[in-house]
Amino acid sequence: MATTYPVQPEQLTSEWLTAALTNAGALIPGRSVTDFSVTNVGDGLGLLGLVVRAGITYDGDIPAPGPDSIVIKFATPVEANRAVAMNTRMYEREVTFFNSVAPSVDVPMPTCYFAAVDTTTGENIVALEDLKAYRAGDQVDGVGVDEAKLIIDAIVPLHAAFWGQTDQPLLDNAMRIDSSYVETFPPSLDMTWENCVRLFPHAIAPDVLPEVGTYVEQIRSVMKMMGQRTQTFVHGDVRLDNVMFGSGPEQHPVMLVDWQAVMVSNPAHDLSYMLTQSLDVDVRRAHEAELVEYYHAGLVSRGVTDYSLQQCFDDYDVGILFLFSYPLIIGGFCDMTNPRAVSLAEAVLRRSSTAVSDRGLLRLLDA
Repeated sequence: MATTYPVQPEQLTSEWLTAALTNAGALIPGRSVTDFSVTNVGDGLGLLGLVVRAGITYDGDIPAPGPDSIVIKFATPVEANRAVAMNTRMYEREVTFFNSVAPSVDVPMPTCYFAAVDTTTGENIVALEDLKAYRAGDQVDGVGVDEAKLIIDAIVPLHAAFWGQTDQPLLDNAMRIDSSYVETFPPSLDMTWENCVRLFPHAIAPDVLPEVGTYVEQIRSVMKMMGQRTQTFVHGDVRLDNVMFGSGPEQHPVMLVDWQAVMVSNPAHDLSYMLTQSLDVDVRRAHEAELVEYYHAGLVSRGVTDYSLQQCFDDYDVGILFLFSYPLIIGGFCDMTNPRAVSLAEAVLRRSSTAVSDRGLLRLLDA
């Protein structure tokens, strides 16, 4: 059955944009979109999606009755990559988040004007507020300590809101790290890790490199470990490429984008990911304890109780070990003709594997 919404940029129409923005309360009723232009955001075609910016022209006089541009995400047309996204329900998770969960959480994120997905084909659309006035983070360049704290400030309200309360109806269909995600995630790692090791052995810590095969064999056990910690609702992909920094008087210090990886998981899932894959190794080593303590203090200030700093560090370690799997997938899928993709793969593999080594986390594989 054909969808009732556009699933690729060429299917966008002025009529559809008018209806979507009006229904979202972003366009004054009675006004309409008369024309629009479409340009790629960044490279446009990413690993799992196609992202464009629609510049919008309206009828009538200025000022414009709605946003002058919006960002629209579609499923990737690349069949193999779409299969990965479908297998892990990434499109479905983002659409469900914006339609069901986002209105109930105090987290800085772009306004969503429309979101829909066909769970059979993966065809989807997510139309969002354009954050072009914000500065995009760059995971290859990395993040400093002060900006890392701003990101922690942004994720703490989400974690605190669902802390130990993940059995509520709002999260009935959420992906869970130790059950539904165990069923869908490992195949993506199985199909990529060997290619990653072949392409990037120089980027993996020397003591970790020979253990990658054993690590992959035990990834389900590691995911079960994640599920044995306190559980909450997490963004799931807190890396610098998914962070926008504001500086204006009406801007948030940080906006979190790309909500395709939301799930119920270990609360330090987001913290471990950000500190060990968006901070350079030397910065992480020098400020790791300070930043974990900052995260813990933020939770306590939000009313989280019976959660010791030691528990937080333990959660952080298990999170690091699990999230080493993500660079293995990134490296295995890497387009070696794209210099930025190569630099990203090398950076996250080096940072993540070094954190595993520094903290002696391979010992947990025998636990």
